[in-house]
Amino acid sequence: MDRLEFYTSPDGSIYVKPENGDMYKYDESRKDITDALITRIQDLHPNTFKTLAKIYEKSSANKRYYEYLIVHRFIRCNFGEFDALSYDVGVLGRLNYENVKCPLRGECLYEGIICKPKMETELSNREKEVAVLIARGLSRQEIADQLCISIYTVARHVDNIKTRLHLSTTTQIIAHFHDRE
Repeated sequence: MDRLEFYTSPDGSIYVKPENGDMYKYDESRKDITDALITRIQDLHPNTFKTLAKIYEKSSANKRYYEYLIVHRFIRCNFGEFDALSYDVGVLGRLNYENVKCPLRGECLYEGIICKPKMETELSNREKEVAVLIARGLSRQEIADQLCISIYTVARHVDNIKTRLHLSTTTQIIAHFHDRE
């Protein structure tokens, strides 16, 4: 999931414009977007996720709808403006937050938590393990085998490492962690 622009309509509906595709409405059926963003919110903004989970806890029995509500709110609060400057979800799924116009700006209880959230920049223990193994020269498959996790989980950890440390490539991860062994 990359190169997406979100737009919030006046009625609160969200529309998605992929780089080379037609605009469509984001709704509960768009499990691809919900799954990708719910993971990013949980990993990079745990306080945001915890707050949104509490707000929508009455819907938690229906997991699909519950996660959709969390992601819908997160998009509305952080990516609602249609612009041509940068994609809201950029290359490799990088999130580019916007200063969304909100009538509660400056007095909202959730400012800095849900809207304009602070990213958790400290690597998790597992992310540190993955980074050290990358620095040792192991492939993603070798890391997955050694840690008994899927290669997709390794890829998610690598993406989180890059995001948290503001790195673009695996080579930069190697350079960053090579001397820390």
